[in-house]
Amino acid sequence: MHILITGGTGFIGQALQKYLVNAGHDVRILSRKSGWDVVNQIMDPHVLDGIEAIVHLAGAGIADQRWTNARKKELIASRVDSTRLLARVLRTEKHQVHTFVSASAIGFYGADSGQQTCTESTESGSDFLAECTQAWEDAVDEIKGLRVVKLRIGLVMDQDGGIFPVLARPIRFFVGFVLGSGIQGQSWIHREDLVRMFAQALTDERAHGVYNAVAPEPLTHAAMTHEIARAYHRPVWWPHVPAFALRLILGEMACLVTGGNFVSSAKIQNELGFTFTYKRFSEAIKQLVHV
Repeated sequence: MHILITGGTGFIGQALQKYLVNAGHDVRILSRKSGWDVVNQIMDPHVLDGIEAIVHLAGAGIADQRWTNARKKELIASRVDSTRLLARVLRTEKHQVHTFVSASAIGFYGADSGQQTCTESTESGSDFLAECTQAWEDAVDEIKGLRVVKLRIGLVMDQDGGIFPVLARPIRFFVGFVLGSGIQGQSWIHREDLVRMFAQALTDERAHGVYNAVAPEPLTHAAMTHEIARAYHRPVWWPHVPAFALRLILGEMACLVTGGNFVSSAKIQNELGFTFTYKRFSEAIKQLVHV
């Protein structure tokens, strides 16, 4: 298959490109240098020549900068404007694209959905994360006439990127601590499983609509912290860091660490028969720390 990836130079995109090429697919990366300018809503339609499927990963990093009003607008625009540009070109230009797979996020359910288990039919939250993700998915829904799949991605785990090095670093240096209450849900997925999920969404014609891209075993933040500490043979010395202290440091963005979600992966397992290499965090952690 001839596949175009937006955001292909990022943490997920690089791994996905390598996986797809090794599987025999032809992969092209869409970037500002190679055919589009999202800010000015310009795209060379010839980048779609011969393309059969698109993976849309483009979007500014949600945790890269403090959430000022300007940054919030940028986070939404980077997702919505890029998606609408693709939708417009797909609507107005001749092409052979039949499949569109888009990243989304479990932020759809809000920064903190409490102890409930979120499924794909759970209503969206009411905070900024939910607003951003809902706007992103609404833009994807503007793409008509193709098989469209949206993967709501949880916390991505890998030795070399994603959230894991951030969580592991203080623990490795003997300053591990639990953030907030510790009971907030942590719905995670290993990058290897996420890449295979994107690949199946591309090639499995049964895939359609929204799927939660999370492992089958969410756990609390406290449990995850202690799992990492055990794997590194480190103690968790420090007490819980209260949420108000984190808000003083991080502002509204503190919800990324003080909140959380317990999210179900049952739909993609039951409908598509997706099999996880890393079902439990206790299995993933062994690979993550090279045990």
